[in-house]
Amino acid sequence: MSEQTNTTMRGRVERITFHNPENAYTVAKVAVAGQPGLMTLVGKMPGVAEGQEVEASGRLVLHAKFGQQLEVESCHLAQPGDAEGVRRYLASGLVKGVGPVMAGRIVDVLGEGAIEKIVNDPRSLTAVPGVGAKRAASIAQAVISQGMLREAMILLQGHGVGPGTVMRIHRRFGDQTLAVAQNEPHRLAAEVRGIGFATADQIARRLGMAADHPSRVAAGLLYSLRQAGDEGHVFLPYDELMPQAAGLLGLPQAALGPAFARLHQERRIVVEEAFGPRAVYLAGMLALEQSAAQSVARLSRGRGLLAPERVAKAVEWAGRSLHFEPSTGQAEALRALLAAPLAVLTGGPGTGKTTLVRALINIAQRMGQNVALAAPTGRAARRLAEASGRPAQTLHRLLEFSPKENSFLRGADRPLEGQLIIVDEASMIDIWLGAHLLAATADGACLVLVGDADQLPPVGPGLFFRQIIDSGAARVGRLTEIFRQGRASLIVENAHRILGGRMPTLPAPGQEADFYFLEEPDPERAAELVRDLVAKRLPNKYGFDPIDDIQTLAPMHKGAMGCHNLNRLLRQALNPAGQGPGPGVGDKVMQSRNNYELEVFNGDMGQVLRADDEGLAVSIDGRVVTYSLAEAAELNLAYAVTVHKSQGSEYPAVVLALGNEHFVLLNRPLLYTAVTRGKKLVVVVGSATALRRAVEHAQPIMRHSLLGRRIKALLGTDND
Repeated sequence: MSEQTNTTMRGRVERITFHNPENAYTVAKVAVAGQPGLMTLVGKMPGVAEGQEVEASGRLVLHAKFGQQLEVESCHLAQPGDAEGVRRYLASGLVKGVGPVMAGRIVDVLGEGAIEKIVNDPRSLTAVPGVGAKRAASIAQAVISQGMLREAMILLQGHGVGPGTVMRIHRRFGDQTLAVAQNEPHRLAAEVRGIGFATADQIARRLGMAADHPSRVAAGLLYSLRQAGDEGHVFLPYDELMPQAAGLLGLPQAALGPAFARLHQERRIVVEEAFGPRAVYLAGMLALEQSAAQSVARLSRGRGLLAPERVAKAVEWAGRSLHFEPSTGQAEALRALLAAPLAVLTGGPGTGKTTLVRALINIAQRMGQNVALAAPTGRAARRLAEASGRPAQTLHRLLEFSPKENSFLRGADRPLEGQLIIVDEASMIDIWLGAHLLAATADGACLVLVGDADQLPPVGPGLFFRQIIDSGAARVGRLTEIFRQGRASLIVENAHRILGGRMPTLPAPGQEADFYFLEEPDPERAAELVRDLVAKRLPNKYGFDPIDDIQTLAPMHKGAMGCHNLNRLLRQALNPAGQGPGPGVGDKVMQSRNNYELEVFNGDMGQVLRADDEGLAVSIDGRVVTYSLAEAAELNLAYAVTVHKSQGSEYPAVVLALGNEHFVLLNRPLLYTAVTRGKKLVVVVGSATALRRAVEHAQPIMRHSLLGRRIKALLGTDND
C-alpha cells in the first residue's frame, strides 16, 4: 500500500459495503462531484448511511488489492440534499421499519423535505399509504434518533472527539447523547472512558456555560478527586483539593464553596476530620476504606490455622515432607503464618517465599482444610499454580465478578468457602479489590497475603498491602536471608543491593553473568541499542525468542527511551509487516483494562493471530481470544511496557531502558521492581547517571490513604 497526500472530499454515499455498529468502522462507496466512478472511504464513520452527504478528510492511498481508497481521519455528515438522497437514506437500514418500497412512498408523498416534516410533525407520515398512527410514531422515533446521533457526532467531532469515542458516548447515553453533550457536557468526562475534563469543559464553554456555573464547578471538584484516585490517592486533603480544583477551573477558591457544600449535602463527597486535617473522599472511596478496615479488625480477632502448641511440630513436619531444613527466619515466618488468622509473608527474590507457601499448603491439606489460591493477575495466578502444584485463579474469578451485575457475587452475605486463602503478589492489590477480598473472607477462615513490600505500589488507589503490615493487625513473616541457589545470581544479589541503596555489582569484562549494564547516555542511540539487543544479540547468544521470552521495560511512555518509541522501533525490527495504526498480525499486545466478557484482564499479554475488518484473534496464554473492532481498542502494543505494567509478571529476559529523560520517575522501588521481573537475564541500557539516581533516590511512597489508621482505631492501638 503506497501513501499519498492528505485530502478532503465531499459527496453522497451511494453504498455501504461494510459497517461494524460497535465501533462504526465502515467501508463506503461515495459519489464525488466532478469525479468519475465511486471513491472508497474506509474508517470510523458513526451515523453514516446511504444517501447522506459526507465531507471526509484523510490519507489517499493506493491499496494493492482494493485500489485507491481514502483512509478517513474525520468525517462530517449532512442531511441528504435531494429526493434521491432522502430515499436512499430512509432505505439504508438505519431507520427501523423502512425498506426501499416504503422509502419511495414516503418521498413520493412528502418530497425532498421528508426528513424535516417527519421530525417536526410525525403525523404527516399517516398520509403515506400503508402507514398508520402507530407505525408513523415508530418511524419518526427512528428518524429522530438517527438525526440526534448525527447532530451529536457533528457537535463532538467539532471539539476534537474521535469517531470511536463518539460511539462509546452513544453506547453510554443512547438517544440522550446530544442532550447530555449540550446540557451536561461534563458528564462525558465523568462517565465515558477516553473523554478528559478539558475536552468536556471546552464543549461546555463553547456552548456558553459560565465559568462559575454550579454544575461546572461541581464537575471540576469531582474530576479532581477522580484524578487523585488515578494517581493512587484514596482521598485528598481539603487544602490540596481546593487549589487543585481552582487551578483546573481557572477560578478563585472562594468561588468553589457553594458547589462543594452542595456535593457534601448530596453525599457525593464526604469530609472526615477524625484522623487530622479535613480529608475529602468520593463517597464510594470512603465506603471501601471503612469496609476494608472493619474486615481486617474482624479477621484479626479470629483463630489461626493451628493452636499455638501445635505450630512447632507442624513446622518440623513440613520441613521433612518438603525435604528442606528451614532457616531460623523461615521457621519463624512459618510459625507466624500458622498461628494467625490474618498473616503476611513478605520478602525479596531468593528468600524462600515459594517454599514457605508450599509448606503452608501441605500442612493445611494434612489437616483436611480447603485451600484457595489466587493472585491479582492471570500471569501471577499461573506462576502461583506452577510453584504450588495446585490450581490458582485470579482474584476476580475467586470472588466471582459478574459483568452483568458489575459486582462480585462473593461477599459478606456469600463468603468464600476456603478455610485457608493464600493470595500472591498482594502488593498489587488496590483498595477496591482489597476491600472486596476481605469482605468475602469468612469468619473462621485464615487469610495469608504474600508479596514484596519493597515493590512499586499498586496501579490503583491506596497502599493496601503496606498499610495492613504497618497496622499491626496481621502477623508478618519477613524473609531477608538469600539462600544458596540465589547467591550465584547477580539478579538476586543486585536486587538486594538496590534495596540497600548500593549500586549493582557488574560482571568483569568477558565474564558470563545474568545481569549487565550497557552504558549509552545518548537516548536515540540507547533506543537503537535496545532494538539490537532484543531483535538480534540476545536471541543469537541465548536462544531467547524475541517476542515470547524478552520483555523491554521503561519507566514512562514518552521520549526516545519511552515505551511509545521503543514499541515503534521493536515493531519495525520484529514485525515489519504490521505497521498500521493499530495492532496487526504478529504484533505483541497487552490488554489495557479488565474485560470480563472476554475473560481477559489488565496486563494480560498475547500475540495477534488474525486482523481484519471484523476484529482480531489474539493468542493469550494458550487460548485464542476473539476481539471485535471495538474491543480491539483495549489492546496496546507491548514490545515495550512500563515497569508499573510489568508488576505481577516474570520474564525469562528483561531489557530495561533507563535514561536521564526519565529523571523525575527514577527511584529505588521502580528499579527494584524492574530488576526482579527478570528470571534468567537482566540487561540495563542507558545512562550511568540515571542508574545512580534510581539507586540513591529512596523516594517514599506518598499516597493519601487512612486504612492503617482506621484499623488501629478499631483495634484500639492508634496512639497518634
